[in-house]
Amino acid sequence: MLPKSCGTSWARTTSCSGFVKFDAAIILPECTNSEGITPDMIDPRVAGGLRDLPPSASIPRERMLDCFRKSFASFGFLPIETPHIERMEVLTGKGAGSEEVLRQIFEVNNKGGKLGELALRFDLTVPLARFIAKHVHELGIPFKRYAIGSVFRGESPGKGRFREFTQCDFDTVGTESVVADAETAAVIYDALASAGVPKFTISLNNRKVLDGFLDMIGASDRVGGVLRALDKLAKIGRARVLEELSGAETIDPDPDKPPRVALLSVTQAERLLAFVEGGRGDGDEVLSRAASELGTNPRAAEGLANLREVWRILMSAGVPRASARIDLGLARGLDYYTGVVYETTVDGWERFGSIASGGRYDDLASLFTERRLPGVGASIGLDRLLALLEESGGLGRSSSPAPVLVTQSAGVDAAVSMAIAVRLRRAGIGAEVFPDPIATGKQMAYGSSRGHRFGLIVGPDEAEAQTFRLRDLATRKELKAIAWVNLESSVAEALQFQPTSPS
Repeated sequence: MLPKSCGTSWARTTSCSGFVKFDAAIILPECTNSEGITPDMIDPRVAGGLRDLPPSASIPRERMLDCFRKSFASFGFLPIETPHIERMEVLTGKGAGSEEVLRQIFEVNNKGGKLGELALRFDLTVPLARFIAKHVHELGIPFKRYAIGSVFRGESPGKGRFREFTQCDFDTVGTESVVADAETAAVIYDALASAGVPKFTISLNNRKVLDGFLDMIGASDRVGGVLRALDKLAKIGRARVLEELSGAETIDPDPDKPPRVALLSVTQAERLLAFVEGGRGDGDEVLSRAASELGTNPRAAEGLANLREVWRILMSAGVPRASARIDLGLARGLDYYTGVVYETTVDGWERFGSIASGGRYDDLASLFTERRLPGVGASIGLDRLLALLEESGGLGRSSSPAPVLVTQSAGVDAAVSMAIAVRLRRAGIGAEVFPDPIATGKQMAYGSSRGHRFGLIVGPDEAEAQTFRLRDLATRKELKAIAWVNLESSVAEALQFQPTSPS
């Protein structure tokens, strides 16, 4: 076929980075960019902050989600689902989130409806509160739920931060029990440990401790702003937080910008930062020091008493002491937290931020019902966790969920391969059948590239003798002349796998 003529029209350059006018006599191949896209094609890029997930990313993702689901279920949490789209008033009601949260909500263009009527959910906690308020009479309390799904935030993308990402939430609603507070931290530990997450630390605090401290220094009327500034301590550092709290421009002051509004005096801010910086470590030690420092402030005393009991139960629940700590500076930026709060970081990778966080929210359901429905829960940030593990080398090599590739051979009825695969699957062993009877070596190469562990080969001679060969795709060693009658047990032994009894 002759190449397309561009004539005297405007045509893209080969790189498609600009336009060039060509003479009518020149014959040029159809313009493509480096990905083979011509001018009349749609660029297949995804929007910023969003991603495609190929099998290499999806396989470890699904395995981790399976671990989380099993862990949540083992503690008695039940699955629910809520819509991706909620009414705007649900997501922006008083107490649902801070101003910073509300600025990041994605509005939905509701054709035929009103502008600003609908939005994509920001998290799974506010939809839970709506769900509970609507269904509490049929569910009963306490109610323990888990939900796994996408949430959306209109923020600037960064490493481990995306505009669409998956949260794995679990909550206990309808109780103020300290047992539920401690169990939430225990579930975080169990879920992450069962998924093979490397050494991590769960930090705990109680918002009442910070409320009491701010009351002591005369700043109880500025709690929200102070806690939001304090929540940035690990991200922007002490000096920047001190600026934000006190309004003092000490780092690269910009004379063209209006002065910051002071939340605290410099003395108050320094005292607060000294308190939180000295309030991190082993629970027994930190709580003992804090009790003497906070004196008789009733709100702080209430928070410390809760933390002391949560810590005691947590240590009795099998959570290693090295995997938990008290952090009296932990604030959590969301306005709806009222008691214990949690954040979890992977040791040595704190720059990625928290991979699991949450807290107690005793008043959230009041947005939707007059009935008081206190709750406590946490969320595991799957995408940030996977991004961290990928960068740290903790994901390992992805492999096919089906460990056995059953080949096709010329001269052998395709039904033979299909029947063998069916028998393996019924025994609980995943098996993929290659669709075409091409050269065995090419089928083995396919299996190696996809992460299959074994290739099961039935050629004409094997079919006649009712035997098969089993090739280790990593070592290329083969077991030969295995009888079909021993199919399940032989493959299971090679995989060191216990087959399911045939039905």
